[in-house]
This record gives sequence, C-alpha cells and structure tokens, in this order.
Amino acid sequence: MRAGKFIALDIGVDGIKLAEFKRHASGQLELLDVGMALFANDPPSGMTQEAVVATTLKRLLDERKLSVRAAAVALDGHFVFSRLVKLPPVSPEKLAQTIRHEAVQNIPFPLDEVVWDSHLVAADAPEPEVLLVAAKTDLVAGMVHAVSAAGLSPEFIDAGPAAMGNAVRYCCPDLSGPVLVVDMRAQSSGLVFIDGPRTFFRTLPVACNMMERLVQEISRSITFYRNQQDGRVPELLLLAGELAGLDEPERHLSERLKLPVRIFDPLQHIKVAETLDVAEPHRFGVLVGLAVRRAALSAMAINLVPRALERERLFRRRQPVMVACAALAALIAGIWAAGLLHLSGLVAQESAAVGARIAALEQVENQLIPIERKIAGLGARAAVYHGLVRQRTQWLVSLAELRARLPEGMFLSELAPLREDGALVGMRITVISYLDKEPAGEDAVILLRDRLRASERFSEKTSVFKRPTKLLFARWFILDVYLEEPGA
Repeated sequence: MRAGKFIALDIGVDGIKLAEFKRHASGQLELLDVGMALFANDPPSGMTQEAVVATTLKRLLDERKLSVRAAAVALDGHFVFSRLVKLPPVSPEKLAQTIRHEAVQNIPFPLDEVVWDSHLVAADAPEPEVLLVAAKTDLVAGMVHAVSAAGLSPEFIDAGPAAMGNAVRYCCPDLSGPVLVVDMRAQSSGLVFIDGPRTFFRTLPVACNMMERLVQEISRSITFYRNQQDGRVPELLLLAGELAGLDEPERHLSERLKLPVRIFDPLQHIKVAETLDVAEPHRFGVLVGLAVRRAALSAMAINLVPRALERERLFRRRQPVMVACAALAALIAGIWAAGLLHLSGLVAQESAAVGARIAALEQVENQLIPIERKIAGLGARAAVYHGLVRQRTQWLVSLAELRARLPEGMFLSELAPLREDGALVGMRITVISYLDKEPAGEDAVILLRDRLRASERFSEKTSVFKRPTKLLFARWFILDVYLEEPGA
C-alpha cells in the first residue's frame, strides 16, 4: 500500500475529471482537490484526439496548480471491450493458457492489435469465470502519450466501469444483493452489474437527458444479463455521473423499472479536505475507484498499459545509468590513451609518438562503434513508434464516422477488420436495428448501406454481407464497409 499524494484521471468522450488524493500512513484516503474540463466542441482542424486530451489536461493541471506527477488513469467504457466468460475446470498450471485461449475466442480483434487484461471471478468455484477487458493498442498508447505530454507519469490504465465497481464495493460494503450502477454521462451511459464477486458492464450510446430511451435500454440490458450471463435481477439501482439538471431521475427510474433507486455517494468513506467543497460527489465515482485501486484496497485490478510502453518506461529508467557508464568508460579510455602517448613521447622519437597516438585514437573509435550502432537501433525503434503514433487515430475516426451515419434505433454489435491479400481494406460490422424505429416503407438495411456509401471516408464497394430473418422486435445484419483509402 503506497502512501503519499497521487492524481486520478477519468478520461471520457466529452472531457476529463481530475482528483488529487493522499493516502495517509494509517491507510485513510483523503480527497485534496477535484476539477473538471470539457473538450473543445470544435477543435482546430487536424488536431488529433491525443492532442485534444493533452492540451485539455495541461489546462486543467495549470488551473488547479498541482505539482504531483504520479497518475492513475481510467478510460471511459466507450473505449473498451469487455466480456464475462465461464472457464472449464482446469488445473492451476493451465489457467493462464486457458484464459488466453478464451481471450483469442472472445475479443473481436487480433490480440497483437489490442492490450488486454483479465480478472478471475470465484477461482475456487467448479466453473470459475473470467472478466476479459481489452482496448485498441493505438488508442491506449495515444492516451498514455497525452497524459505524459501534460507532465504526468501514468502508473496504470484502468477501465472506467471497472473502477466504478471498485468504488461501489469499497463505499457500500453492506450491500448483499445484486446492484446495478447507472453512470449517466453527456454522450453515453455506463451500466455496471455488481453481483457478489461478479462484475459485468456495458456502455449504452444514450445520453443522460434521453430518459425514456435510457429506461428501455436499461430494461433490455437487465434481460440480457439475466438470460445470457446467468445473472440475478438487480435489487437496487445506484445513480452516478451527470445528474445535475435532470428532473428527479431517481423517481422516474424507480417508477418505470419497479426498483428502489438512490444516488451513489462515493465519498462517504473518504476524508475530504476542510478547504474543499464538493457539491456533487456522485460525479466522481470512477475517480474514487482509481484511488481505491491504487491503494490496493480493491478486489479487481485491471491494467491496460501496453507492454511496449512498459518496456520503454523501464529503458528510460535505466538510461541515465547507461549514459554514466559510457561516460566513465570514455574517461578511462581517455586517461589511458593520454598516459600511453606521454610514455611514448619519453622513450621514442617523434614518428613513434605519432604512430602511438594514431593507434590510441583507433582504439577509442572501436569503442565508439558499438555505441553508434546502439544509437542507430534506438533511432529505428523511435521511427517505428512515430509511425504507430501517426496511425493511432485510424479506428477512432472510422468508428466515429460510422456511428454518426447510424440512423436512430440502430447500434453496433460487433466490428472486425476486413482484409484482402493481407491488406486492411475496411471493416465487417454487425448492426442491430429495432423494428419499431425503422421508417415505414423503407428497407433499413439498404438505407444504412447508402448512408455509408455517401460518406467521404467509405467506398461505394460497401455492401450487405448477410441479412438474417427478422426477430421479435429487432433484426440484425452484417455489412462489409470498405474504406475509401485502404490502410489509411
């Protein structure tokens, strides 16, 4: 359990929440400062998401005048993929291999394109479960670079819903029945099911002010959790997030869902600095979850820091020692060469002294050659990192354009890269469409296909791959969406 001050960052779709915590030697967590900053609605042309995050975070840090550099970071559920999977009975020696096999089967991207972590649930049960959490590597790397560019040192990257689950378990240890946490945000809403040791979460593309649609999606999610995940119906609804300005959301949700509802206060077991006035503590559940996670007081520890960045961080820590050793070696070599030249001048003629000096310099040059090769290797590695950074927004831009083209009543279920002859040419998407939202007299599948073709980012080759039979209240279908500039 590490004592001292640290910063917690909740990076969302529309802005950043920040909190400064202190862990006392007694184990007590104290909230010292909080702050929020929204991203610019219309950032300058060509400004990447990483740059927007970095500049917004730097502005927020300057406003709060914080000098702490250690940071715990959480990514909004919109950026991550999760799945709760049952494991077959295996020996402890084969558990890690089995979890990796399940990750390959359930994460809808190649594992070399994502950074993923897992949390084992009820390891002693006959059929234990594992919570798989993953995010695109270029997205996470971009966020890490943005946080670092603002002057902070990210210690771990958590998933926002997982942090919210840790906050609820820490702040409400007396809850015995199944609980559903609704994290209401400006552009989306996160659902976190907490059922004993189990945690299951999903993100809904529904803003907090769309209450009627939110009720429908919560009801559908509860049904899905009960039928597909063998979960229990929640006995309590906890509200968190952006509740300001809403008209009695707890009363509305309670009446519609027939469940008791209360607003979640994540600060009830956290000491708050006397100089700090927190008017809306329900906004900061994820930040408290990060603090609990860093203090090793949580049951679930997800870390999405890419391995390449971990290796880079280790190299940077060792770099000063390497430079000092190289400088010391060069100094010793110089002293040795000077002594040799001086001795040669005393015992030989001028020509012999010149020859000795040339030989000494050649020896120094031979010592520098391995260093030059190492520098060249580091330059090549840096070029690779720069190339990855240039491509980091590929899927973010494509996914944002795709979501913008979806008509009301449709949402993405799955997405996978589409390749031809080994080259990335597009993506294969699975879309679910609610029948009651489809325009009368029109083919919703063809409507979506034509809207995608009309985008400057997607090609006219975009076509319907599979169109199954309609279900009771929805249909699902698959489109092959081709990029206008493959590989871009």
